[in-house]
Amino acid sequence: MIENYMKKSFFLGSVCLIIILSALFLSQNFKSESSKLISPVPHSKVLGVNLWFPKQVFQKEADEPKITAKSALFIETKTGEVLYSKDANKKLPIASLVKVMTALIALDHRGMDDKFIVSKQASEMEADKMLLIAGEKLTLKELLFGIFLISANDAAEVLAQGTTGQRDEFIKLMNERGKQLGMNDTYFANPTGLDEDSNNSYSTAYDLAILTRYLIREHPEVVEISKTPHIYIDRTDEHQDYDMYSGINLLTTYPGVVGFKTGYTPEAGLTLITLARKNGQEVIGVLLGSEYRRDEARELLDYSFKKLGI
Repeated sequence: MIENYMKKSFFLGSVCLIIILSALFLSQNFKSESSKLISPVPHSKVLGVNLWFPKQVFQKEADEPKITAKSALFIETKTGEVLYSKDANKKLPIASLVKVMTALIALDHRGMDDKFIVSKQASEMEADKMLLIAGEKLTLKELLFGIFLISANDAAEVLAQGTTGQRDEFIKLMNERGKQLGMNDTYFANPTGLDEDSNNSYSTAYDLAILTRYLIREHPEVVEISKTPHIYIDRTDEHQDYDMYSGINLLTTYPGVVGFKTGYTPEAGLTLITLARKNGQEVIGVLLGSEYRRDEARELLDYSFKKLGI
């Protein structure tokens, strides 16, 4: 009887030991897996991280401006009131407006003072560019100045390669983030917005308004960068000096404009996201495929603020 008791005790002890060792193994394995860069958002919030969407437009106004842009959307960002809309859900190429998502992914994972090494591939990107030199080290903030002031493709490529360590993973995160935000009619083929032989990036004015509002709410420091008309970055032991002027003409010609992003490719035409603030009101405007980007943005900002009683 004592022998049977000892056998049972040994058996139960062995089972417990196996369970404990298995739990430790699974715990370590889970820790290893969870440390990989999968998504910038906690698992419980992977979907539906954005709760703000522009309101529906039910009728056109008789006094609405006539524009050449293929698509446009101007909204008041606090209420989501649509101030002007033209084919806002039409899928179109967006050129360098892609870089707004590039900036968001980089900021999700890195700090402003984190440094990135310029690769030879990035330094050889087509214009527009900062003229980065392979081997240089620049901070995320310095690269973002290049992206928002001169739409630097080389800076965008540096971020795509250096944020996660893998360019393909970065692009995957761009598309996943878009879905999380409710950008259901958007696809990112690369971090720059440059035209490729196939599978070019596309989006809608509606989706880009969502993206822009989310970025400036989550990372308001980007507005300080985008509203900078000119910056001179001193030379250091790690990089040359950089002298950059913003390509957003409205920054200096339209009171209240504080950025945000321009774009152009032969396929997309002239594109623009503009951000303006007056009397406590904030307006985001998106133009896609415009022939007269600056003039139409100015006209639609006038129209939008008038509707807001400003």
